[in-house]
Amino acid sequence: MGTKLSLVPMKRFFTIIASLLVASLVYSDAERKPVPLKRGSGADVLYFDFGESAPKTFFQSEKLQEPKLEDLKLGFLDAAPGYYSGPDGGEVYQWAKNHYQWKRADGSVFTEWPTGIFKLDFPTGIGFVYAPAPPNCNGCSPTLVWNYPDNTKITKYWIANRKEYDTIYQKPLDFQNFLLVDETKFGKPKLEVENLIFYGSDKWNEFLRAFGDEGKTKFLFSYLKYEFGFENRGKIPVLLFDDHSSAKEYVGFDLPGAHQGELGLGGKDALVVCCGDSMPEKTGNPKFDADSLRRVNFSMVLQKLTRNIEQVSCMKTIAETGKAPTEEIVDPWFEEGFPTYIESRFNDRKKIWLYTEIEKLIRENKVPKSFKSLLDAKYKDNLPYTMGAILAKHLHDVYGKDSIIAYQKETCLGLGSILALQKITGKNPDTLLKDSIKQFETDEIGILKFAKPLSMMGMTVMDPKFPTEFKVFLEKGFSLKESAKEIKSYDEIPNLSRIFTANVEDYSGKREGDFLGPGKSYFFLWKKGNYRWYGEGWEANVFPGNQIVFRGSNFTIVEWEDGKKQYVAPNGSSVIFQNRETAQYSD
Repeated sequence: MGTKLSLVPMKRFFTIIASLLVASLVYSDAERKPVPLKRGSGADVLYFDFGESAPKTFFQSEKLQEPKLEDLKLGFLDAAPGYYSGPDGGEVYQWAKNHYQWKRADGSVFTEWPTGIFKLDFPTGIGFVYAPAPPNCNGCSPTLVWNYPDNTKITKYWIANRKEYDTIYQKPLDFQNFLLVDETKFGKPKLEVENLIFYGSDKWNEFLRAFGDEGKTKFLFSYLKYEFGFENRGKIPVLLFDDHSSAKEYVGFDLPGAHQGELGLGGKDALVVCCGDSMPEKTGNPKFDADSLRRVNFSMVLQKLTRNIEQVSCMKTIAETGKAPTEEIVDPWFEEGFPTYIESRFNDRKKIWLYTEIEKLIRENKVPKSFKSLLDAKYKDNLPYTMGAILAKHLHDVYGKDSIIAYQKETCLGLGSILALQKITGKNPDTLLKDSIKQFETDEIGILKFAKPLSMMGMTVMDPKFPTEFKVFLEKGFSLKESAKEIKSYDEIPNLSRIFTANVEDYSGKREGDFLGPGKSYFFLWKKGNYRWYGEGWEANVFPGNQIVFRGSNFTIVEWEDGKKQYVAPNGSSVIFQNRETAQYSD
């Protein structure tokens, strides 16, 4: 009974308190000082619509509304902290000069910081962020970011050397980060393979026609994903440049290891590949055109693609953990070495190049004596591509795929190379480097023994004009007397023109380089038209006019176009047949 009586005064008390609070709030709103827009008290408040999802083409991104600070900035008369009333009636709170928040009538929230950064957020999760260019970047424009509820964003980065924006579609949690290509500059896509999209001139037509079969991108994507967890699910633009200077102008710096005929960059937004003016073009000669394509380095795309996928995977790690590194980790041995190692797994020619270059470094005493010296050398002597590759291989072979995964994650989040290797392997990086060289020297014996056939894998096989006779030579060689004085007839000296003349008509004057030969033979053609057959312990040089010089095990045979022959025996004696009937002997 007493409890019920006491409730009446309590109800009255709460009613009085509530009334006082409402009155206080009304009074407070009425007393808030209004703040006009900086551009004028009578100016209209501008409202923005960024769409419900991030655009996926450059053309769509160009239609995005871009809020300007001058459109949104409020004109405070003083810097006193406190609540104010915005030009649309929305609530404004100022912390300090140029640092305030405006809750706008459309539900969006505008915030400005003294650093010049501002953002505009909507309750739906859509928003815009403006970050001014660093003060030391003369003439640079700000970074602009449009955010969307599904964690996608469009980011416009100012590229100082080109004085233009790169527009990037980003969804790091889903392994996506790619350049939205301006097709008014690069043209329509010329080829799509997996999620690679190639842009370039007609100079790349033959490259692109063959790339789908030769590129091995499907195997690379699968291998990187299932072996290391590295992935890129987004589009991957491949920008194909025709000459070295235009590619360099685009990226803004000299690429380490690049030369006039070949250049590549595996950026996290796109791949840059050069050079179209060294790519094969159709000549109308099917044999020559097929040979030209066999000489193209398709695997370079795999190397640059590996670097791209690794970087996108790093972005996902940062997005998941929220632990962006405070400073960039300079890590060229892994950035270049790991992709080179992966490329060498997919391409025997690259593997032979790698082992040959490392053997040369060891022979010339240019191998870094410590891991720090490897880092300090940066790109000198292409060390990241060579020593970095065998160090990556050593980690993978000895410590397993988890060591690669862990190293990439640790350095991605900001741990230095030396500490990361020590943490993962428990060994001093100097020891790891030395162990990797020892492993290479063991592997080298097996690999470089087959250097020639592996380096020419897939090359054109040159046809001898008389394949049967050539085959017999490869199987049986020549049976000749130890002394030239024992040669009594013209026919005892082999007919070289029936064995070693080749079908070079499709290539002579247009091609210089190696070819494979039938069986265990090889072939080299000079542009002037002379050529050489060779194998283990022998070589046959064919000169214009079909003079042929054969050198075998301590003997030489020469044949002239008019049929004259000479045999120089292992004991140094010689015989020349001017014709079938006339022989001239000498000691």
